Amino acid sequence: MSALPPVPPAPPNADSAPVSTIPDASVPMPLAAPTQRPAWLLPVVTGVVGAVFGAAGMFVITSLQDSSSARADEAVLLDAVTACDLTDTSGITLADKNLTLTFDHKGDEDSSGVEFSAIACLLDELDTPSAVTSHMDQTTSQDGRQTETWDNITVSWSYHPDRGMDGLFTVAAK
Repeated sequence: MSALPPVPPAPPNADSAPVSTIPDASVPMPLAAPTQRPAWLLPVVTGVVGAVFGAAGMFVITSLQDSSSARADEAVLLDAVTACDLTDTSGITLADKNLTLTFDHKGDEDSSGVEFSAIACLLDELDTPSAVTSHMDQTTSQDGRQTETWDNITVSWSYHPDRGMDGLFTVAAK
């Protein structure tokens, strides 16, 4: 038996049907191999996104707390004056956008000023610690100007029987 030589393909001729180069949809085509992501990529991206959202959230929350706290501080003296019904009382003066409250207690030789009960009401409304009120009660005319601070409030006062207890509440501006 003799081996036959291979037959070369026939050249295309004009009479033959054109050959389609578009793949037939009925014949499955092999899919390209999926690109592999490094194993560390997903945890790193998740961590970065979480850190960004966490930092942004803390910034928003802190900003809201600071602004509400500043508004509350500005209102604390006004709220105390209103609660004690002292808004139009001689001897009580709010100033500096409600961050300062001056009180003038009527002494033995004063013709005007508030009674000590008004100052006591303010101290109560401002949640003044008992150590501060005790210090104020024990002040004598020889002690000079005294100062105490609690929370965000400072009170300074002096006392003389002829002039009474005169002083100033201040709220630290933020």
